[in-house]
Amino acid sequence: MTTLMAGAAETVITSIKDRPDVYAELYARVLVLADGEKQLAIVTADYGQFSLQYNKVLLDAIQGATGIPPEQVVINCSHTHNAPGVDGREMSETSEAWLATCLAELVKDAVDTLEPATLRVGRAPVQVGYNRRIMNDEGYITMAPNPEGPVVPWVDALGAYDVNGDIIAVLFSHAAHPVIVHWSSEEMGADFPGYAVEHLRNFLALKSKSILLFAQGCAADINGYPLRGGFEACDVAGFMLAFATHQALKTAKEVPAAPLKACSKLVSLPFRAPPSVAECEQLIEEFPDDERYVALLEIAKSGEKRTLPFPISAFAVGDALCFLSVSHELFSEYQLFADETSPFSHTFVFGYTNGSEVYIATRAAYELGLKAGYEAGPRNHALSGPYRLALLPAVEEQIHAEMTDLLGKLKGS
Repeated sequence: MTTLMAGAAETVITSIKDRPDVYAELYARVLVLADGEKQLAIVTADYGQFSLQYNKVLLDAIQGATGIPPEQVVINCSHTHNAPGVDGREMSETSEAWLATCLAELVKDAVDTLEPATLRVGRAPVQVGYNRRIMNDEGYITMAPNPEGPVVPWVDALGAYDVNGDIIAVLFSHAAHPVIVHWSSEEMGADFPGYAVEHLRNFLALKSKSILLFAQGCAADINGYPLRGGFEACDVAGFMLAFATHQALKTAKEVPAAPLKACSKLVSLPFRAPPSVAECEQLIEEFPDDERYVALLEIAKSGEKRTLPFPISAFAVGDALCFLSVSHELFSEYQLFADETSPFSHTFVFGYTNGSEVYIATRAAYELGLKAGYEAGPRNHALSGPYRLALLPAVEEQIHAEMTDLLGKLKGS
């Protein structure tokens, strides 16, 4: 008979800040699940996004401190824009080294507190943002609220309870860019996920050591609403999310105790071919001060076919509960697809997990070409990113197939 165990911990990581003022502390938190043979760790951080390379540093540090192999650890960033890791802002090397040690110790603390646990999982409707892609009269995608665009209109909530029925941890997940404070203030903070945690504390009967963790979903095309709304609007959004999480926990169903499972793979997603050398040279003539086109020319000259590393992993508790984690910034349609096709009774889908460097749009978005907007256009975010290229439209079908295959293997293992 399987006995599930859970342990959780949190720590303040505000010292990684790259600006002096702070409106709310930044946190890292972790939930560790164990069954006597295997341990699975879900780490969350109030941070923009970690590069693939730095995320490996974090995973290695956690393994060194706990013995948990990297394929059994996921690190999810909330993608708050009032922290480093976005808009070209990064931590210092000193902060990077400190954070690696900090997260390793954090996970070890959670492992050290493992205790028998009962899991309950639920879902409730909520929407704190809108799709942010809308087509103008000229056929170009612009960034503005689109009430008819796709969203993920729910919160998933997992409660871990000790033998007395007290809360060890609550993990809740929703998909929306934390950008309600963004640009209205440069102070550091977690945006609506941070407010949600604080409000949820007021809704729940918690032990002093109860941990509340927010994990970001696939929010590439969803902005928290209202963008630049400020602190009061962010507080309202956080309250809405906390209330919905509370409702999800009220109606949550017990997850049968079963062995833990994990499965992961590293997928290669193909980029579009760059413009020709002649086209790149013409672009440099048109935009002589734009170094991005110089970099694009070098790619064109190399003639190499380039691919994007795309780590994907899934954890499961028997056949009832699954956590699917994908790297990078995925459009919400991918989360909707995974939720619809998953063979598990309840599936969380995390984006921005184990590294995030580019947007991953849908076929329909990529096929708009130069009209595809900030997230999908070849001369927009992609050109400014580390790879300089947008992905091929066919990656949508490839990702669907990889998700389906991974979830199927996990269910059958």
